[in-house]
Amino acid sequence: MEPTNPLLSTTLLPLYSEVRLEHLKPAIEHIVADNLQTISRIVATQSRHPTWSGLILPMETLTARLDDAIGVIMTLGQVSRDVPWETTIGDCFRAAHDYKTQVLQDRGLYLACKALAHSPEALELDRAQQALLHKILLDYRLAGSELPAADRGELARLNREISRLEWVFFENARQSRKAWRRLVHDESLLAGLPAALKAQLAQTARAAGLEGWLITLEERDTYTEIMSCCQNRALREELFTAYNTRASELGPAGGQYDNGPVLNDLLSLRHQKALLLGYGNHAELSIQNKAASTDAVLGMLRTRIAQKSARFATQTAALHALAATLGYDRLQPWDLLFLARRHGRQPGALSNDQLRAWFPFNRVFEGIVLVVKRLFAVDLVEQTSFNTWHPDVRLFEVNEAGVLLGHLFIDPYMRAPKINGCWMQSARSRRVNAQGELTTPVAIVHGNFTPEAEGAPALLNHVQMGTLFHELGHCLKLLLTRSPYSAFSRVDSLGSVASRFAGKCAEQWCWSRDSLRWYARHHQHDSELTYEQVDQALSARDTERWLEEVQELSRSLFDFELHLTWGDGRSVEAVWRSAQNQVQPLPQAEHERFANTFDYMVAGHDANYYLREQAAALAEQVFARFEQEGVFSPQAGMAYREAFHAPGSEYPLSESFALFMGRPPAGI
Repeated sequence: MEPTNPLLSTTLLPLYSEVRLEHLKPAIEHIVADNLQTISRIVATQSRHPTWSGLILPMETLTARLDDAIGVIMTLGQVSRDVPWETTIGDCFRAAHDYKTQVLQDRGLYLACKALAHSPEALELDRAQQALLHKILLDYRLAGSELPAADRGELARLNREISRLEWVFFENARQSRKAWRRLVHDESLLAGLPAALKAQLAQTARAAGLEGWLITLEERDTYTEIMSCCQNRALREELFTAYNTRASELGPAGGQYDNGPVLNDLLSLRHQKALLLGYGNHAELSIQNKAASTDAVLGMLRTRIAQKSARFATQTAALHALAATLGYDRLQPWDLLFLARRHGRQPGALSNDQLRAWFPFNRVFEGIVLVVKRLFAVDLVEQTSFNTWHPDVRLFEVNEAGVLLGHLFIDPYMRAPKINGCWMQSARSRRVNAQGELTTPVAIVHGNFTPEAEGAPALLNHVQMGTLFHELGHCLKLLLTRSPYSAFSRVDSLGSVASRFAGKCAEQWCWSRDSLRWYARHHQHDSELTYEQVDQALSARDTERWLEEVQELSRSLFDFELHLTWGDGRSVEAVWRSAQNQVQPLPQAEHERFANTFDYMVAGHDANYYLREQAAALAEQVFARFEQEGVFSPQAGMAYREAFHAPGSEYPLSESFALFMGRPPAGI
């Protein structure tokens, strides 16, 4: 193997700029082959008298080694997305997936781990070690290690077909987004749209060699903003129909990228897999590593619905009344976002577009750096010389009293061919190997904010600010953990409410009256928002936000009930409509095919969407302490860091909550 392959480097930070297409597959193939040889040696030496340092820690190192390389490849996928790169990246991801499947099906490793769990040494393991060993054994069990050989073969077949269908679902959704666009020549049709949004649509048209304003289905944020602002009801209906029939038998490219049959087959295969592993349904299987029961999940969701039902009903009635005053024959689904924004704005209040002037990205981020220092006693020190994948990227060294804790990359702006969206990536996890060597974590925020243009700074609206805070909350979870185990320090692999909670809790600082006013400074004259302006903005946001809450609860209930009751004769659409009606009856269009592009169900979050609601409920309760003691209280901040960040996911979030709040969580 070529020793200069940068993907095999063990430098403090990845060598992003040195990686070429020809490095990708050879590096992954080398790591997989070398790991498998090492595993053979581990099994040979650990089968009779396994030890923690001889079995578990080396396996952690092997897994992290592959994850690190895949993380670099994932990041570079934001830079080069031509066909050769996409094909090669796909090959690398499949190779990594196949390797991990092979490891979980290794009978020798499983028996060695099982022997360790029943050995005298197991009695000497600390709590975190016992939790990790339990997690490893559960992973093996869910991978079918205790099944007869014939059933293991059937499970392998099911897993292969499930993976294939998940890929087909993603690809259909991706292609269907490209199948529709609307070129607007008459600017009057765009009445109500903010100037910045119209400029963005004009730029999209120019990039396509067209004149006018081009609307596509590529960006969810753009869709939401148009539906919230556009005064032309016919255009809203046209866009709503196109967006909500993607990847279906209807709408754009109807039938060509239909995910309806794909989703039905996928749900059936998941159900078969659950039965094979001894569970009644896929929902039961999915929650095995989350210390929950199906009844508890449904109970939590119904409690949340009951808590919000009166507010939902009041807001719905207000929208019906507003629709009548505007002369609408009846309220339609393409009216909801538009009327919610109109209803929420008070006379004389700043619009969402006007508020952006108070939130230039650089100023907001500088404020975040100061708040992190005040709350958690850590410094984010910007670096000026470093290896990067794009000139837009910024790097911050995270340290405490001069001791390096990790690194944070920020890639804030949207550009082709970046994947649209704002998300956090665990590029490298914190861990300590068998030799006591520490690897510090690396976190990345991939943003989709509009960059500076023609001398104007990058400005954030309130929703974008919330997204930024959310993703930085995930980053802090990764960067401030003291867990020595990769399995407990990674954020994107936790698969539990803890991974959602960190982001949801960080969002609370965006909706707080005091913190919002502190962050806001006008980019031209540095003026502050008045308390009256802040109160008006938060009131408007709260009025609009209820629709998001309805949507989140509906999705959570739908996802869980769909996997819990699959096979009861109901169609996917019937379950979706039932979930919507249980949360809050709102106008629905017969042609809606929401589930056909609900990619959370094929991205490892199946029957897990409810965790977002659970995390939100916990975050609201936790932030109450900050509101009582001060949103920038160092004492509350350090207590939060010790309770929630330091342990990673070594123990249940409920224990962290009790440690911080002095009581168990309520209604969860």
